Formats: sequence, C-alpha cells, structure tokens
Amino acid sequence: MEPQADSTIGVAVVEDSAMLRELIEEAVAGHPRLHLTGSARSLRDAVEVIPWASTRFATIDLNLPDGVGFDLGKRVRANFPDLRIAILSDHRRPGLLDSIPKDEQSYWSYILKSSIDGRQQLGELLAFAATHSYIDPRVTADAGDVELVIAGLTDQQRDILALVARGLSNSAIGTRLTLADKSVEYHLRQVYARLGITADTEANQRVTATVMYLKRYSLDDV
Repeated sequence: MEPQADSTIGVAVVEDSAMLRELIEEAVAGHPRLHLTGSARSLRDAVEVIPWASTRFATIDLNLPDGVGFDLGKRVRANFPDLRIAILSDHRRPGLLDSIPKDEQSYWSYILKSSIDGRQQLGELLAFAATHSYIDPRVTADAGDVELVIAGLTDQQRDILALVARGLSNSAIGTRLTLADKSVEYHLRQVYARLGITADTEANQRVTATVMYLKRYSLDDV
C-alpha cells in the first residue's frame, strides 16, 4: 500500500526547464517518502501557485526567467521557517550560502544539475535533502579529481563504498565482507578522508560518498 500524503514530505518544484522539471516531479512521485505539492516554471508562478503552507521541502532553480531562485528561497523561508530548500544550479558557486546566517544554513542544500544521474538517484538525493542539509561535493571539488581519487582507493575500500552506495549498513557490510563493524567504520573514515568529505553527520557523509561513487560507477557494476 502506498503511504498517505500526510505521512510523506510535501515537495514543491520550481524549475524553468520543462524537461528537468518533469524529471524532478517523477523522482518525487516515485519516492515512497515524498509527494508533490506543486510545481512552477518562474518566480511569479511559484509565489502564486505553490501551496507553501503544505510544503516542507522545495527544489528551486538558481536562475529563473524572472528572478533569482536563491532570493525566492529566502523569501518563502521567512514566512515558513520549517521549510527546507535545495538550490539546483548549472554552475559551481561555493560561497552561495555564505550570506545565510549559520543557524539557517542547516535548512539549505545545494545540488549541481550535472550531478543528477537518473530518476532513482535523484529521488534518493531529494529524500535526503528533504530532512538534512546537503552540499554537492562537486561544488567545491573537480569531478575529474573525484574520479581519480575513487579509482585510487584500495580494492577493499571500493568494495565497502560500493555497498554503501547500495544502502547497506555498516553491520551488513561487515557481514558481507567478513569484517568487524569497527573495521568497516575505520575503512569508511579513510574513504571519507581520501574523498575530502568533511560533513557534519555520518548520514551526510554516506550520501555524499554515494553520489561521488555513482558518478564513477554504475550500480550494475557493483
């Protein structure tokens, strides 16, 4: 049975590209923890059409035809302080969120459109950003460098990272690879360090590492 709308997170989509907007809508509709509250292609439409009171998370294009998506996000968050925002952009702007007060930054995520790799991956990424702050690792790191680092991991480190990408817990990974939980934790710390991941929480580190891995390998190869 599908979850009822009131048990899932209401998501709004503000994106001027019809193709990408449709992909995001499909990713939201296809994820069991999300449901779509509304979508818009411009700042004006977003203000007039989206039911912000019933929306808990919004993906907003950084550059809209009639304004800046970042400004829209700040405006709606001023009225709905529990709302989380994910800015989607074609461009790397490492300092974009620096103007937001520190106690506000935990409600924001920043995702590069070039990191989107299919509906399922996008759905998982949005589901994470709907409850956590997520900064795309490619905002501050070159994608080519990331691929080289992943390729330079040991075989065991890549095996562990592959299983993280499949959603396995540390305990399940240890069972699969005949390793103690502490050994898995140690190897993951080494992987995070090699990838330059310094997220505040383990959950954020895991999803960041997964996104970086999926840009290098297909899960079909795992």
